Amino acid sequence: MQIERISLKTLTVSIVIVLGLVSVFLLFVTALFFRDAALKSQNQSLSRVMDVAAQEVVKQLHNQAFTLGSTFQNRTEFRVALEQFRQGNGSAALREVLDDPIAKGFVGAVTLDLVKLRLYDLDLKMIAQSDAGIQGLTPHLTPLLHDQAVGRSSAERLKALGGIWISPAGPLYSVLLPVGGLRLTGYIEVVVNPTFNLAVIAAMTRMPLTIYSASGKMLSQSENGMSGHGGKTLEVEYLLRADNGEDAYRLVGLADVAQLNLDMARSGIIGVLAFIALIGFSVLIGLWVFSYFLFLPLGNMQKEMERSALGDLSVTVGQKNTLKEFHALAAAFNTMARKVERNIHELQRLSSVDGLTGVNNRRQFDLSLQEEWLRAQRDNQELSLLMLDIDYFKQYNDAYGHLGGDDCLRMLSSLLRETVQRPGDVVARYGGEEFAILLPDTSKQGAQFLAFKIAAELAHLGLPHASSPLGGRVTLSIGCATCKANPECQPESLVRAADKALYKAKEMGRDRIVVHDIENIPVKIVEK
Repeated sequence: MQIERISLKTLTVSIVIVLGLVSVFLLFVTALFFRDAALKSQNQSLSRVMDVAAQEVVKQLHNQAFTLGSTFQNRTEFRVALEQFRQGNGSAALREVLDDPIAKGFVGAVTLDLVKLRLYDLDLKMIAQSDAGIQGLTPHLTPLLHDQAVGRSSAERLKALGGIWISPAGPLYSVLLPVGGLRLTGYIEVVVNPTFNLAVIAAMTRMPLTIYSASGKMLSQSENGMSGHGGKTLEVEYLLRADNGEDAYRLVGLADVAQLNLDMARSGIIGVLAFIALIGFSVLIGLWVFSYFLFLPLGNMQKEMERSALGDLSVTVGQKNTLKEFHALAAAFNTMARKVERNIHELQRLSSVDGLTGVNNRRQFDLSLQEEWLRAQRDNQELSLLMLDIDYFKQYNDAYGHLGGDDCLRMLSSLLRETVQRPGDVVARYGGEEFAILLPDTSKQGAQFLAFKIAAELAHLGLPHASSPLGGRVTLSIGCATCKANPECQPESLVRAADKALYKAKEMGRDRIVVHDIENIPVKIVEK
């Protein structure tokens, strides 16, 4: 073919057509890359959602097992059987009592798969276990909980421990609770099957879910199944590990990505049509337009999405200078990111508040104590702590019922919030009927004054307590401790001093304030 026969128009059109076809081909490649990136981001996001859901389920499981153990050890039959065992009458009665919840059921049985109850002495040696339930467990505490429980201080021994562990029968979850309250006499272990609770993740994530053991055995599958749908689903996997780091469960969810595929296909078609319409323009203008309006925004969007996938939920995908489809996708992503961020903040808030009373919980108190201690040490300030305990609260529960006891705790919490008015002061429920008030930059006299004020306000409130020998009303025993933060005097010392003062107040008849200093100063008794 002679070059002279080729017109400039033909050559130009041919070049434009070739460039257009190449551009269309590149667009398809870009669409595939975008699809893979979007599916990867979707997979990572859903995996994080499953992570959050799994941790929330484990937290709820711990709380339910803790409640079961706390309720069980308060049963009269358990106390009688335990006393008979201590008197040398054998463990038969104890085993029968431990079998009762497993064989006959218990309050909350529909939300908990109880498989074993085991009782230990103070040296963590097992003295009895239920005959009912799962068989073949080793007759001792799981090494993880045993290592955590050994060598704890008196205050730490009153805390419950929990964790997932691998038994010969498969993954289990144990909660170890103290028995006897402040007068610790032993421990009770509540062993449950977490597979029963993990199944709820399917409803939380709105995905069909299959649960496998670490060995690959299927343990549970949601009712809507895990059948494939011709590429319209995305398999999301999450490994839930035991507390010692071993793989305990493999959770596999199936996410519906049909709409995502449809949106990406629609975007691809519109892009192809846009490229064909722009073929008539010059190559330079076409390259500039696509570089400015397509590839550059897409690259920026991908970078921001990858940052979000790495955990930076504050990322906002830019919506300026983008095509309609990318603008809509960016807006949808930004909306999703904001919702996830709000949900995480709400979960963080709920994790720091006591659900019954509305004041700070023990976890938040411990965090605040560490923060205020460091601040007081840096500024060379005093730090005071009040430990408060409702007198004869068990008798109050016996007389007015647990709902009445809950009302009493809520009214006392409201009184403490109204009385402790400084923004930096921390009011927390320390455990059961015990409260703690952390007072930054407060002297011993200031803390003592506040303790008197609380006692006076409670007396003025006049909550009836017919079972109390202290005037027929609700009263408080208050332990007060103050020290100047320094490297030799740690936060635990302040807590021990306040707790010691509280114990002294209860020992001397309750309804009084006891002041104790860190620097080995004798306890000072202050009558109300």
